Amino acid sequence: MSLVRKIRAFWLKLERYDKFLTAASFLFLAVIGIALIFYQAPYAPDQFFVFAGLVAFVIGKGKKFLRDWTPPILLILAYEYLRTLIPQINPVVHYLPMIDFDKFIFGVPPTIALQHLFYSAGALHWYDYAASFLYYSHFVIPLLVAFAFWLRDRLLFENYVFTIVGVSFVGFLTFLLFPAAPPWLAGLNGFLPPVTHITDIVSRHLLGSLALPTVYAVFKSNPVAAVPSLHMAYATVTAVFLSKKFPKWTPLFVLYSLAMAAGVMYLGEHYFFDVLTGVIGAGLAYWGVHALFRNKAVENLVDLPVEL
Repeated sequence: MSLVRKIRAFWLKLERYDKFLTAASFLFLAVIGIALIFYQAPYAPDQFFVFAGLVAFVIGKGKKFLRDWTPPILLILAYEYLRTLIPQINPVVHYLPMIDFDKFIFGVPPTIALQHLFYSAGALHWYDYAASFLYYSHFVIPLLVAFAFWLRDRLLFENYVFTIVGVSFVGFLTFLLFPAAPPWLAGLNGFLPPVTHITDIVSRHLLGSLALPTVYAVFKSNPVAAVPSLHMAYATVTAVFLSKKFPKWTPLFVLYSLAMAAGVMYLGEHYFFDVLTGVIGAGLAYWGVHALFRNKAVENLVDLPVEL
């Protein structure tokens, strides 16, 4: 049976009502996520759990949602809580290794070069907003992708979401052993020429802020959790899984991960060193979860029903 016939056969099996619910559910969560970014309150995992859980109950999958989503959400929240304790456990902050590495590779840290080329003090450009939007989508896009997988392929969902959990804890161990300052903080402390924290400037031009209830309100921030870049790690994991599921769209997913890399460096949030270690962390988590689950769900997608 050809691929086109497989897709057509799968689509014809769905009732019209199921098609509508699937599309409406994903659209609802996507619109909320995008709106929250503009209000500087992008999805926290617990907030997404509430919104997505509401959708799941409406479409008759409430129990399944609670069973499948509760463990990974609790693990992510546990990681976030543990991360806030790091400054009390290891107060030593590293500034120079990332700078030295970037200078060795490029001659000048990419953050300095990119801001020199593209940033204009006192004037925000479209790419400042685009990079910031991508940065703030740190949790939004992975959670939406996880929800899409969950709706149609539980096995792929489990591999994906636990890889995200795995890379989070890889990050936690690195943050604990090697607290590292981002470029904007290094600039403030004289280790680099002045670095503009562009995300802060962009945030002042957004629609305001929403203080939605979240357990993150009791978590303290940790500004020296820069190595590895989890923004890059999550983007890499997402690009890999989407490429395995939809191979014809691989260039688009690769472009997404590359845009994340360029964006976090340009904004002053990460060095190239952070980005590189984020990719390495993503690889470790990917293969670790694959070994743990002991299946070929990601590599062997012949029988999976959807491919574009």
